[in-house]
Amino acid sequence: MNKTVTVNIGGMVFHIEEQAYDQLKKYLEAIRGYFTTSDGRDEIIQDIESRIAEMFSERIGNHRQVVTSDDVEQVINAMGRPEQVAGADDDKDKESSGAWSSSETRGYRKLYRDPDDKVVGGVCSGISHYVGIDPIWLRLIFAGAFFVWGSGFLLYLLLLIIIPKAKTTSEKLEMKGQPVNIDNIKKTIEDEVEDIKSRISGKESARKSGRSAIANFFEAIGAIIVAAIKFFVGFIGVIISIVLIAVLFALFVTMLAMTGVIGDTNIPIFLTQSFLEPWQVSMGTVALGLVIGIPLIVIIYRIARSLFKIKTESRLFNYACGILWGIGVIFALWIGFDIAREFRVKDQDRVNVPIAQPSSDTIHLAILNPYEERDERYNSGNWTIMSDGWSINSSQDTVRIEEVELDVQRADGDQFELVKITSGRGPNRKEADDNSRGVSYEIVQDDSVLRFARDYILPKNSKFRGQKVQLILKVPVGKSVFLGENTEDIIYDIKNVTNTWDRDMVGHTWTMTNRGLECIGCNLENNTIIHGNEDVQVRVNGKDVDIKSGNDTINWDNKDVRIKIDGDGVVIDAKEKK
Repeated sequence: MNKTVTVNIGGMVFHIEEQAYDQLKKYLEAIRGYFTTSDGRDEIIQDIESRIAEMFSERIGNHRQVVTSDDVEQVINAMGRPEQVAGADDDKDKESSGAWSSSETRGYRKLYRDPDDKVVGGVCSGISHYVGIDPIWLRLIFAGAFFVWGSGFLLYLLLLIIIPKAKTTSEKLEMKGQPVNIDNIKKTIEDEVEDIKSRISGKESARKSGRSAIANFFEAIGAIIVAAIKFFVGFIGVIISIVLIAVLFALFVTMLAMTGVIGDTNIPIFLTQSFLEPWQVSMGTVALGLVIGIPLIVIIYRIARSLFKIKTESRLFNYACGILWGIGVIFALWIGFDIAREFRVKDQDRVNVPIAQPSSDTIHLAILNPYEERDERYNSGNWTIMSDGWSINSSQDTVRIEEVELDVQRADGDQFELVKITSGRGPNRKEADDNSRGVSYEIVQDDSVLRFARDYILPKNSKFRGQKVQLILKVPVGKSVFLGENTEDIIYDIKNVTNTWDRDMVGHTWTMTNRGLECIGCNLENNTIIHGNEDVQVRVNGKDVDIKSGNDTINWDNKDVRIKIDGDGVVIDAKEKK
């Protein structure tokens, strides 16, 4: 078991073994002792530490947390020892201790902009170092492309923004493909010092004065454009952050409402009574918050780091967010599979409802519980309407659901018949049958008037599992049915001779003939009217089809339908799509 210390190397924090720390400290002190202030010692040490930090990060990666003595030794061999640069050792010592020089004669090239050999921003010179060609050819290419709709100028600006500038000595060496070691760092800094001295002495001022003015002008333009783009990106980042924070707050409020902490306390009652078990509501709330909330928090965190230029990143934060999001996904999948299992099997219960034959040949259909009656009960506090088609009885803990359909068909005999079909789902056949039989639906007859409830009732402790009530009223040939007010809420796609829509059938008496239901004397034959070039709507096999004027071909039910209208009538030709 080795003791470790925490150090900051080149702006990066590392955990390093105590023995390795002493070894690295002696190495850096030896380098500092071999260089003087005039050699650019501080800059050399800074560049060397930055390179050592990069090499340590590459070696330990994500698999290890501690830098060992072996890591330090490998880095020292790669960087080179100070006595090799100063010439203190003989050739034999250099061969024994400097094996790095033969194994790392060439470094890995990275793409940077070259600030030391630039006309505008150093883009061409940086690319030339990367690909190994003379920068003059690239400058000629960009200059020629400038006259092609300005594409060369736009491309240059884009590269000026994307490609980073080589600022440190290590980056300049990487740009040229040279190994980042003590020898090359020292030579680079010495060259820069000599260049500065020569500029001060005025030896190159005459040769570079013209280029400097042009370079300064274009560099200023580029800096302004880069600053404007950074401001725009930052502004967009602020707007996105505000929107995401608002969404995160809305998500938090939704979670509190689902659990009944704030808002309408009937929401959790509605969920638990209608769909889910209490544990599913709790787990679903947690899953909703984690699956949606964690990515929002991470995005806000990333934007904040970019805006405030925070370089350090918390691994603990990343690990925690990843674990929590994974837990949320597991919870969501668990609940999803559990609910899907409840809808796996479908079953139906079909019964013939006994009804008294009306005294006349016409039976009247009406709605049992009009909306105005339910509104009165709601205002009195007995009902809480949750949404369209759903309501909860606060006194009886029951749920009403508007999933009722009524159809009218021809009877085989000479008497009216009523068939009720209730369907439901469940994890198995037995529970599906229990769910279908468990619904309560009310039908009241008063002589020739049949009153149907608009909705069915789920009893207490029952859950919605796709339950539905279908009613079929069978009318003998020669007898009639009158569709009373509000019955359009329950009738569904009743076939008739004139293809009249359901809402237009209400308020009329329909007689069953051998051809089907007819509204005798209602003048509903021409429910589809064509006037010149106006758009028309045609009802084909019980489905509405819109036809735009000027088009004689429409798409309907995966078929190519061609409609021809002329003096001979209307011809509809439907063919399967190829």
